[in-house]
Amino acid sequence: MNQLRPIKLLPADITLVPISGPDFTVVRQLAATIWRKHYVGIISAAQIDYMLAARLCDDALWEHVGAADRWLELLCLSGAPVGYCSYELGWIDPDEGRRAAMKVGQLYVLESQRGLGLGRFMLRHIEERSRELGRQTLWLQVNKRNTGAARFYEAAEFKVVREATFDIGGGFVMDDYVMAKPV
Repeated sequence: MNQLRPIKLLPADITLVPISGPDFTVVRQLAATIWRKHYVGIISAAQIDYMLAARLCDDALWEHVGAADRWLELLCLSGAPVGYCSYELGWIDPDEGRRAAMKVGQLYVLESQRGLGLGRFMLRHIEERSRELGRQTLWLQVNKRNTGAARFYEAAEFKVVREATFDIGGGFVMDDYVMAKPV
């Protein structure tokens, strides 16, 4: 069984804070930097731009601020933003039936900060929130060609429960694995 390694290098001065209106620009800048570097060769530049605009427009970001069922949090190291995560209450429909679950929407860390355990820190935070809210399943979607992220989630004990293609508008699709794990 793959398990996450214990966090050994995690700095003590790391925080996850809910975003507010003044953080929108910071989140957009982080996302643009991370996505434009990471997704090259996985999806087209046009799709990257389309998805960033849709996910990080003011309306989409305001949906997270003050919502009771979704969260978007900024990851800071020594006060400097280095990543972000989003998650929301929802449902998963595996073969055995529909279940209340928590969906990981986004989990991103600047390339220069990878290897410090920050992604695992955010994922563990989301797992704890899932348990606090009575959700027994955590799930996410990962692009089939995003092998590094898929390996990260497999090491965190996520399993592929199905493959799915989603029309996201603008002439684009997401060709993903849907992965889930009990929490």
